[in-house]
Amino acid sequence: MGLAPRTQPLGPKSTRADDDDFHPIPLSSAPLFEGGQPLGVVFNGRSLDAVIDDSLSCCGKYSLKNTQHYSIAGITRDGCLLFAVNCRIGGRCCTAMGVFDPSGKPMAPTLPQQNLLGKYMPNSDNPIILDAKSKSAIGFKTNDTNPSVGVYADLSKKNIIFDFKASLADPAITANGSLVLDKNFKPSSSTLDVTTTQGIVTATASSAFDNKFHATSHALKISAAKDKFSATGNWKRSGDETTRQLDIGYQASKRVKITASWLPDTKPAAPPKLSFPLKPAAFQDDSKFRIELKIDLW
Repeated sequence: MGLAPRTQPLGPKSTRADDDDFHPIPLSSAPLFEGGQPLGVVFNGRSLDAVIDDSLSCCGKYSLKNTQHYSIAGITRDGCLLFAVNCRIGGRCCTAMGVFDPSGKPMAPTLPQQNLLGKYMPNSDNPIILDAKSKSAIGFKTNDTNPSVGVYADLSKKNIIFDFKASLADPAITANGSLVLDKNFKPSSSTLDVTTTQGIVTATASSAFDNKFHATSHALKISAAKDKFSATGNWKRSGDETTRQLDIGYQASKRVKITASWLPDTKPAAPPKLSFPLKPAAFQDDSKFRIELKIDLW
């Protein structure tokens, strides 16, 4: 969630603490503010060359959209955009910082800019910090610990959520669990996810449970990627229904990806009922084989 910054200089050519040197950009977890106005910036990208030991690197993927990452962004008087994001990668807290010049070219932030941006971010030394699990679930969690726990109050659904996360480095295993209590402090639902990575292969097993801790669904996902090729297999069982899917992908270029999918459990949908006045029914894809071409224009 965005933090309201104090006005201080952040431009690459500015070193004095003039209030007019920094103009904050409002940040939000959705494309629009509540009043319908578009937000300032949504950061969504990745850094493939980052190193986990570099506290100012963003290793892997990061996104501010629909997440609870702390962030700040602003425009300097000379037209540069500066931003900082607090991320959690591999069980460690990292701060990603960046600068874009007026032409949109990315630049490395200078040391004064790094120190100044660091003043706006939560102190990673605090053992417990305020956190937001969603727009309506606010609470506290342990900071930079393994395992870590968090407790949140969801005001819209009137329940309490307990989160648990733990990870191992060798072998690479992570486990996430959650328990939801209703307003009477009785168990409502719970989930458990375990992920392991070995080389180019990643496997994730997950289960969901009801209020009596009886399993309601199981899922297994196995994915592998090498060079431009990728493969993902999904299996899910919920009640008496089983869903399987196999995807084979080829990254033809930076912006073009081709994916072939096999869905053996797809069943034909029931024919739509006639109604008056006649309205066309929504399109239902019942095919068991699909080919998707995805082109990113931006």
